[in-house]
Amino acid sequence: MSTTATPEAPAEAPKGPVIEILPLGQNLGRVALTLTGQEAIVRFQQELNAHGQQFGRLRQLQQRAQTALTTPEKDALGKVLETEVKDFTEKDAIFARRYFSLPVIADRQTALVNTKIRLHAVVNEEEAAKARAAKDFKEEDLVVRGERRLLRVADLLSLHAIVMFERFAKELQARRDAFVQLRSLHERAGTEEEKTKLKELLDQAAQALDKGNQEMAQSVGYSITHNYEVEVLEAKFVILLNQEEVNAVMGAVQQQAGQQAAKAAEAPKAEAAKPEKKAEKKN
Repeated sequence: MSTTATPEAPAEAPKGPVIEILPLGQNLGRVALTLTGQEAIVRFQQELNAHGQQFGRLRQLQQRAQTALTTPEKDALGKVLETEVKDFTEKDAIFARRYFSLPVIADRQTALVNTKIRLHAVVNEEEAAKARAAKDFKEEDLVVRGERRLLRVADLLSLHAIVMFERFAKELQARRDAFVQLRSLHERAGTEEEKTKLKELLDQAAQALDKGNQEMAQSVGYSITHNYEVEVLEAKFVILLNQEEVNAVMGAVQQQAGQQAAKAAEAPKAEAAKPEKKAEKKN
């Protein structure tokens, strides 16, 4: 007798499109678009800028038409406006197929956030040769662009990693600035007592700078003694949430947390309520 297999139902049915939220300092942003590769990111920025400028001109024209004082002026602006609206609508339809409709986000705060980057160190010929001699060297890690040699030192593949890197790099630069300033004051000190005090501070600043530099070098291969170039691997275009939207998101998060807690509390009760299996008698 043949049987027909019935596919198992998923543990939990999909609840609609997934909305990705990114923390941006004190704000939250909803991801409207994810872009992969530096070329795609640059092209999007160029197209968004050009399309946005046209939309801005269209709005200015609409305002002029609304405030026109004479009938001939209103008629003339009306004809121009009709043509401009048609042109913009056609271009926005093309833009929307690739990205989104511009009027939807025109009055919102938005940002283009790097979420994956590649860090390259600018190296000389000797440093490039030293890198090639390493056991774990891969040829694609060394890129030659014109007269510059770029050595890949790290891939930062999350927004958190990028934020922490930028924070530590800024702190390291501040330590370097403090060291340079103290060194200058020490060189210009007028008395031996002043020099002694500044020398103590200078040594402390040098130690803090060296420690921070070593930590960054070990973690992501970054050293303040080198120049670097950043290659953006992925960026997300986000719409910053207003307070009402933030409240809705937080409410949903709290509700989900409450449901998970309730399930966790019910699990031991359900397990305890199961009947015990009787041991089978052996013949």
